[in-house]
Amino acid sequence: MVEKYDINCFSWTNRAVFLAIVLSLVMSTASGGEGAAAPDKKRSHKLLRSMARVYMAYGQYDKAQPMAEQALALAMKDQDSDTEVAMCLIDLATLYRDQGKLTDARRRCEQGLKLQQAALYEGHPHIAYSWRTLSSIYIEQDMYGEAAGAMDKAMAIMLESHSPEDKALAPFRADIANILVAQGKLQEAQGSYKQIMASINESYGPNHLYSAKVLANIAQLYVLQEKYGQAEKLIDQSIAAQEKIYGSAHHFMASCWMTKARICKAKGDHKQAKDLIDRALGAVKKSGNATRFAKLQRQAREIDAIRYAEYRSIAKAGE
Repeated sequence: MVEKYDINCFSWTNRAVFLAIVLSLVMSTASGGEGAAAPDKKRSHKLLRSMARVYMAYGQYDKAQPMAEQALALAMKDQDSDTEVAMCLIDLATLYRDQGKLTDARRRCEQGLKLQQAALYEGHPHIAYSWRTLSSIYIEQDMYGEAAGAMDKAMAIMLESHSPEDKALAPFRADIANILVAQGKLQEAQGSYKQIMASINESYGPNHLYSAKVLANIAQLYVLQEKYGQAEKLIDQSIAAQEKIYGSAHHFMASCWMTKARICKAKGDHKQAKDLIDRALGAVKKSGNATRFAKLQRQAREIDAIRYAEYRSIAKAGE
């Protein structure tokens, strides 16, 4: 997202309570509650955008979408500043990405980025964050060369105002490491992760949600390297931290469950692997993200193929 506001930066363990508090405060302000100034038209799209972000952070896309779309419509109708319209566009791009609407996500992100480039100075950090969002959309489209190019632009902008050792660069470097994994450059990715993990733990804390997500990415790398013991330790740590936030049935957990399923297959625990795959598929199907569900189905077939290969090799050995 463009602004440095991310609900995942907070260590809330009861998302229902947090949502209730935030939304009640927002709605109180919007309705001119006690102690609140009466809203004006310029503020209305900002309130809607903030509310949409809360829902997005917990994957409640059906509630977030109408708010995000209305925020953009209001910002454009009121002829607000290009930077405000750009924020609405890029938030909507993030939402569409997470819904699997990748063509719409890319179009909205490119529109927002173009507005920012015209309205802000060339090296503005907001533009770097927008390139990072566009890179994440490219990754979902399996366009890894384009994703790497977008992150190169993001890093170049960040380095204009930050030293190479600045902790603010760690999430950018983590994204680059993820792209390296997708490109099969595993050793490069491992080196990158080693360089940034200390900074991430220092910035966020070892039990923070973002730290847990990076650990899950490293676990995926270790699975590809067949370092299953190291992978299992990290994915278990990641799952424990994320389930404190999302619960044990949230579709945000699907990627972790699939990583754990691969580890279980490698250890010969086929029943647990199947249970984890079924849980991941069920959660994502319920979320309505058809693109994500199709990807998980392909991963599930790949894991099953590993199992069938094992059976064939056992059968041949017995002949």
